[in-house]
Amino acid sequence: MGMLRMIVKTIQFQNGERYPVLLGNDGFPHPHTTLWVTSKLRSETLTAQTITNKLNHIKHFLEWQQEKQRDLYTEFQRGRFLTDLDIKELKNYLAVHIPLKKHSKKVDKKNKVISLNLAPKLIDVTPSVGRNHHYNRMTSVIEYLDFLAKLASQHVNSSSITNKVEKMEKRFKKSRPKGKGKKVKDEVNGKNIPKELIQEFMEVAHYDNPKNPFKVESVRYRNHLMFRLLKKLAIRRGELLSLKITHMVLHGSKKCVWVKRTHDDKSDTRNKQPVAKTKERMLRIDDETAKVLNTYIDKYRSKVPNANKHPYLLVVHRKGETQGDPISTSTFDNTIVPMMKKVDDKFSLIHPHYLRHYWNKEFSEKIDANNELAASNIEGYTHIDSGSEAKMRMHHMGHSSETSGDIYNQRHIAKKANEVSLTEQEELKEKVDQMRKTGGCHE
Repeated sequence: MGMLRMIVKTIQFQNGERYPVLLGNDGFPHPHTTLWVTSKLRSETLTAQTITNKLNHIKHFLEWQQEKQRDLYTEFQRGRFLTDLDIKELKNYLAVHIPLKKHSKKVDKKNKVISLNLAPKLIDVTPSVGRNHHYNRMTSVIEYLDFLAKLASQHVNSSSITNKVEKMEKRFKKSRPKGKGKKVKDEVNGKNIPKELIQEFMEVAHYDNPKNPFKVESVRYRNHLMFRLLKKLAIRRGELLSLKITHMVLHGSKKCVWVKRTHDDKSDTRNKQPVAKTKERMLRIDDETAKVLNTYIDKYRSKVPNANKHPYLLVVHRKGETQGDPISTSTFDNTIVPMMKKVDDKFSLIHPHYLRHYWNKEFSEKIDANNELAASNIEGYTHIDSGSEAKMRMHHMGHSSETSGDIYNQRHIAKKANEVSLTEQEELKEKVDQMRKTGGCHE
């Protein structure tokens, strides 16, 4: 049996819809996964990128199936479902970091000459993916297996078969790595990047900074605008790259930009379309940001060939086949961001998504400052309670629930707790006594 080589490709229909499909060795769509995408995933209105991720997860399952010389669809038809041992083996297989494993095999093959000076290799460690990635892989696989089992047994009217499928699904889900989601919180809490470093990064990103790594004036200005929007608006990368000039008000007293969901837009030529993951919303912008936007559109974007063929704000300036096209996610991730990080080793700590966390950090500090002024009866300031703060944060971030912003409140609370813990008890007592003497605090 030949080695399984499958790839995920995205087909774009005339109406703009992106349709991810898993292609087999023969270049034809894999039948069962294609049916799964068509009848199940697309009906759940999942984005093309989410479906692509799931198909990439299923690739690993299909590799396991071939390695074990199994055909689960046929087994399901015969009423045989995954055992606990099967689930354990599949779980272990889905934890493997495939590219690193393949690389380590290549290295082993090259090292044919054995040095007597080398220490003996007692344990062969298999590289593995992170816990969240492992969890997501297993989730995609059990969703597919549940679909496959029901498809295989659709002509068998038996409550016993239905119960077996349900039990298999429950046992598989129960075996997923515990604590899904904690990693995200740890990353936010762990990245206490100094404000000065963010300021330095933004200064270098400015179009007239001599350290700016980009040579072409129009590209420098465009990239300056990109990082400014990320920091000022706390938008995601996909939201940034899907901004349209038709969704902006850059003049008058209510300057704003609209973050819109542009899924399957016919005018978007990008195969992997960057889209908004969060809710649509209107975000107010300051005068300076409106000025930078206006300058980019009128002075630079308007002169780029083919840019007038679509409404997307950020375009490719370099001459070539893609000149004037909307900027792709890969260009942003693999060219623009790495170039900025190369300017200074310190910048390696900064990821564009962190600017979203940074906005939340500043927002919490602004709420604290506002409430402190309100408590001192300063004119123009009123107290903002935690409920109102959560609603404001929910709108700006595009969250569908107020609890989605809890992680940022926890981050701010942790910071305040650390500050208090570092303050000497006697110093606190002295300040409280002083306030009581001046009548600022009553028991």
